Amino acid sequence: MGLAASQARFLCITARKADCEYKSTELAQQKLDITKQLGAISTEYSNAMNATKLMWSNDAVNGSYGMTYSLLMMPSAANDFNPYMVTTSSGAIVLNGPYAAAAKAAGISKSGGIGSQESRDKFISALVPYGLVTEETAKAITVNDYAYKIENNSLKLDESSTTLGTRGIDWNPSAGMGRDPLNKGNVDAMTLAELCMSEAIGLQTIDWAKMFVGSDQLTTKEFAEEKARLGKMLLGVNQGVSGVTTDVINQLKRDLNNYKNAYTGDINDQAYKNECARLELLITQAEHISNVDSNGKLTDGNGNLIKDKNGNTFTQNQAISNIQTQIDSDLTKHNSKSGSAVSIDAKFNTSANSISTGKNGGKPFSIVQDGVINHYKDEIENMTIGDILSGNVVIMANTTDSKAFAEQMLKLLDSFAAVFGYSKTQDLTGTGLNVDDESAKALKFAYTMVKNTYLRTTDMSNIGSRDNDHAMTENSAYINAVSSNRIGTYDKGNYFGVSLTNMLSSFLTYYDNALNGADSNFVVGKTTDTSNYVTDYSGYYYMAQVDTNAVKEVHKKSADFYDELYNNIIEHGWREDSAIDDNEYLESAIKDGRYSMSSLNNDGYYYQTRYNETGYIVEVSDTDAIARAEAEFTSKKAELTYKEDSIDMKTKKLDAEISSLSTEYDTVKSLISKSIEKTFAMFSN
Repeated sequence: MGLAASQARFLCITARKADCEYKSTELAQQKLDITKQLGAISTEYSNAMNATKLMWSNDAVNGSYGMTYSLLMMPSAANDFNPYMVTTSSGAIVLNGPYAAAAKAAGISKSGGIGSQESRDKFISALVPYGLVTEETAKAITVNDYAYKIENNSLKLDESSTTLGTRGIDWNPSAGMGRDPLNKGNVDAMTLAELCMSEAIGLQTIDWAKMFVGSDQLTTKEFAEEKARLGKMLLGVNQGVSGVTTDVINQLKRDLNNYKNAYTGDINDQAYKNECARLELLITQAEHISNVDSNGKLTDGNGNLIKDKNGNTFTQNQAISNIQTQIDSDLTKHNSKSGSAVSIDAKFNTSANSISTGKNGGKPFSIVQDGVINHYKDEIENMTIGDILSGNVVIMANTTDSKAFAEQMLKLLDSFAAVFGYSKTQDLTGTGLNVDDESAKALKFAYTMVKNTYLRTTDMSNIGSRDNDHAMTENSAYINAVSSNRIGTYDKGNYFGVSLTNMLSSFLTYYDNALNGADSNFVVGKTTDTSNYVTDYSGYYYMAQVDTNAVKEVHKKSADFYDELYNNIIEHGWREDSAIDDNEYLESAIKDGRYSMSSLNNDGYYYQTRYNETGYIVEVSDTDAIARAEAEFTSKKAELTYKEDSIDMKTKKLDAEISSLSTEYDTVKSLISKSIEKTFAMFSN
């Protein structure tokens, strides 16, 4: 029984030991797998630390944006109103769903073709139902206004709403095809000092007489500027075809609109119809002044002769003579208004009536510059926006009519805001600081805030009765105006003052507030002590359109944008890729070379390049992806480390058990051997 028991025990130990060794091997394999997984996630994390993304960076608009298809293919200040087209290796333009639908609606083959005014207008109009172009913009830049609607996910031409022959902007078949590029991206980043010295903003002189004009009046400054403009225009037309510029065409259109608006009679009257027809014919002649047939007769660009209602045709010289007569008439009519032009002579304290003759020289208004009354007419009339921003300019009024003074200050604010590009309807004007839709809205906000909070009188309780107009430091209204963001008053109510410097500083500060929201670091308080003006920081950059020779009309910029895009689609063909609206897909396709970029060169042509050669596309570290990878790596590493620690504990227990079993194994084996020896010895005897 002893030997049998030992053998049974030996078999149990052997089985248990084999099982433990097998489990130990399994744990070792699991640990090896974990080690491999740790290595894999470490490699993945290391690679993720080098993750990059494509950004659109245009310093001129002080913005960096994520790469999107709409940013490349929608006109804006960010892309200088030029399309940046995604292309295949063969040069075909890659279009998303809406653009592809518009190309189909315009009858453009995927292999390209021959362009036309009709096809171009259809292409632009077909973008309206998708919200890529507003109906207003489409009508402004197309000659034929086509109406499209979406039915059953398909684009359909609405014949009943289509208007043919309306005035817009003619298709330019050479846009993006070698024509000298238009100067559309005239946006610069400027410090306050640079803004003050810019011709388009800072060096614009103040038209003080704006405070006193009625709705149908001109100031002497406006009269002189208009006279010079019409005179220059007339001189240009007198020199021939080259003088029939866009300004001339716009002037003729303005004449037509003014005539219609001023007419109060029956619109069915023949005289009214004849005058409208005459002006419309002049506009058509001016728009097509360079289009002549083999006989020297003007055509509409499609080979059709331009005729009047009687069927008469015109040569270039005849058309130029007609246009010249109209502009000369405009100048004559304008000159007749010279006597009614409003000046500041009767209102402002100038050298013509020195302050020594009485309060404010007997005139209600004085300009105080850096604490000193300026009574020199030339200096006052030549004062600029930059002078106000860089100095301390206060306008004072010796009057008891606070309401009239506030209204006059509002008119002055209107003239200041116009220089900065303010639009009552928040339109993108392309002037001053109005460089994109966001800045247009910000200017409206700034104007509204100054109007509603600034142009009201200040609480004057506790202010003394000082009213000396010879020393401004002794005038309560002046002291209060300089130290507050309100109309400063004198408690007896016969003096008012406004710090124009504070007003413009507040205007620009509100502008920054609207642009940056909660991230804005600037504030307008009731007083200068509680304010933190944006103009106090010399390193702040203002985005402005300052090139006076650049195209400023937004519709013209948009028309050129779509002409460049359309012409390239016609030239190179197109491919549809609906997935390109996905930003990650777009970026991946561009980075790995599946798609290239095509951008405008200085010679007026579009060239295919890699993304890092377009000028505005930059590759930067993807901090978001890196942060996500780091968080994922930390989580996975913690999980694998926990598993590894658990395996180590199990392995240690198994090792201890195997060691114990090995000792017991050896002991039992020894006992069995001795028992066998004894048995053999017993039987051998």
